[in-house]
Amino acid sequence: MKKYRVFVEGTNFALREEGKEIFKHGFYTTRFVEARDSKHAEDSVIQLIRKELKSVVLNDCSDPPVMYVQEMEEISDFGNHHVPGKGFSWYEAKAG
Repeated sequence: MKKYRVFVEGTNFALREEGKEIFKHGFYTTRFVEARDSKHAEDSVIQLIRKELKSVVLNDCSDPPVMYVQEMEEISDFGNHHVPGKGFSWYEAKAG
């Protein structure tokens, strides 16, 4: 199995801020996975992130969130990185 570092951007995520109304957000995150090829690495990472965010995303089915793989790199080892990785760098989407 090959090892990959996958950098993902998410957009149009409806989230409720603490004690506030729902706002659209985006995020950036990096995940590390083993897969037989880059397509399987991408699919695996997207599924991992969907599972992580399932309980907090409030989008209506007619306005789903979107995730894009911005960068993918085959790497020789994971080094000191926690696999598959965790955390998100969130930003509030601009209106309009």
